[in-house]
Amino acid sequence: MKKTVLISICILAVMVCQAQTNGFFCGSFYNKEYGVTLHIDFEGEGVEVPRHEIFGPLPGYLSKDGSGFYWLITSVEVKENSAVMSMINDYGSEDLTATITIKNESIITLKQGSGSSIKMANKGKWLKLPSSMQFQFTASSSTLP
Repeated sequence: MKKTVLISICILAVMVCQAQTNGFFCGSFYNKEYGVTLHIDFEGEGVEVPRHEIFGPLPGYLSKDGSGFYWLITSVEVKENSAVMSMINDYGSEDLTATITIKNESIITLKQGSGSSIKMANKGKWLKLPSSMQFQFTASSSTLP
């Protein structure tokens, strides 16, 4: 009887722990069309932004292939299957609020809200990203740069 109760408590504890963190808000997500990667860790220690270590660990950042320009995620509020975040460019000149929504196990949607539009350097010009983009999961948070 003691074994059954102990096993039941252990199983319940594991289920509660898994319910508290779904793991979808940790990792790298890529948008192939625009060559943009979203690196996030909303549930752990955060991530270091390359060449911006002075800021320490942040909830995440947005980067573009071939560009050293970043949008930093400065704060985040995680809900059940979405997260509302504040973002600022690495110059500190523009900011916005955006929402990430989980579509399925490997796809998330980033939707820009109030504030500036996300613009990234692209071949010597500014590329304005669409207000809504889908990202495909590419790597877990343990392999983030």
